[in-house]
Amino acid sequence: MPSRSDKDEEMRREILALDRGIHDLLMKRTEAVLASSPADETHSPAPLHVSHAARSLRGILARHSGRFPPRALVQIWSDIFFAMDTQTTLHVYGGEDVPRFWDLARTHFGCTMPLIGHTSAMAVVQACVNDSSALGLLPPPESIEGGQAWWEQLAPAGHPGPRIAQCLPFARNDSPSVPLPMGYVIGAIEQESTGTDTSVLRLTCQAEMSRARLQTVLKQTGFEAQILAASRDSAASRLLVANRGFVAADDERLAAVKKIGGDALESVMLVGGFADPFEVVA
Repeated sequence: MPSRSDKDEEMRREILALDRGIHDLLMKRTEAVLASSPADETHSPAPLHVSHAARSLRGILARHSGRFPPRALVQIWSDIFFAMDTQTTLHVYGGEDVPRFWDLARTHFGCTMPLIGHTSAMAVVQACVNDSSALGLLPPPESIEGGQAWWEQLAPAGHPGPRIAQCLPFARNDSPSVPLPMGYVIGAIEQESTGTDTSVLRLTCQAEMSRARLQTVLKQTGFEAQILAASRDSAASRLLVANRGFVAADDERLAAVKKIGGDALESVMLVGGFADPFEVVA
């Protein structure tokens, strides 16, 4: 009968063989990426890969089983997705929760992407305005904001500048010992449909237009929308609205909302969106 030490040695050899197999597959994957990508795209910036990464992660999490933590799985695949990106810098503002926002950044964009911290949300937006290959990570906006809010500086679809591109963390209800905060990623990215998505609108309304009236107009035109945040001055209010489902830049509902809203609704702009995070079943 094999001794305990013999069994332990056999297990160590088996784990070592598995580790080497994983490493072999990583090297093989890298070769496949290099062979299939033009030279100028091999080290392309992360904004070009955000939708692809979300679709891939969703599929990986859906087939995952066993006790290996989904959060760690996301970390591993994020390192794989973005390891060869030599152009992107991630600008991070965490408000009063900076350490956890840096954890959120590393979990979803890997260990090699450069991070730059900022002392204000507006500085993150400006950094992304000045660099089309940059990304920014920001806390969710306050439900009611005084002064100018960071989301008021987002660019409409089809225009230069940053838009909302992701909602993190991508794996929800993972229940780690140190939970990750919720955040939004912005960048010069046009939203792509991934099958299960949320699109984000920014609306400017005259002061006399109530939220109830706005919700009615949105529902009449086929939107399933939730107000995320609002900012107002004496003349108008601006609202950030999340719509359940993908909205294309030429979606006829955008014009319909403006038409039904009339003069009380000054503008309706599509300012990004994201692949819906994956709900992890405990």
